[in-house]
Amino acid sequence: MRHTTHVIFSMLFITAIAEFIPSFTEFIPYSYALTISMFSTLLPDIDHPHSYISKSYWGVFSGAILKTTHHRGWTHSLVGAGIFSFIFAILLLIFGSSPIYSIVFFLGYVAHLISDSLNPTGVNWLWPKNGNFRINLVKTGSEGEVLLQKVFLLLFVGLLFYDSMWNNGGLING
Repeated sequence: MRHTTHVIFSMLFITAIAEFIPSFTEFIPYSYALTISMFSTLLPDIDHPHSYISKSYWGVFSGAILKTTHHRGWTHSLVGAGIFSFIFAILLLIFGSSPIYSIVFFLGYVAHLISDSLNPTGVNWLWPKNGNFRINLVKTGSEGEVLLQKVFLLLFVGLLFYDSMWNNGGLING
């Protein structure tokens, strides 16, 4: 999937969690959750030299990671999600912040794995065990992916509308 699809899906995923598990936002403000997940959802593609995140200033890490894996290798697994979430938790502690935000980081990362599972290549969730999980719904870069982005965006906006109309804007108003 393209980076735009991952970001939109992570916004939908985090918003759905925050909306339907009210205690979630008692510990993690919605705006923080949205921001963190929008970054972490891009991180699995650090194993691809031409990905959005690899072309950014994070590209220096991409070179090192590419020496350890191929695209959709360990970074596209629960192992990768755990490793990067643990590193994020350590960084949070070093900078004097709560490691609870690493939960949102993990969820954003998993959102990437979920959306990549929708295409023919799929994801090896249980790496190093062999076997990709795929639903084969849409090809990366296709018109189908653009349509999927629109559906995800519509659902995201729908959740925010629901929140503002029937939940007193709990997410937006904090």
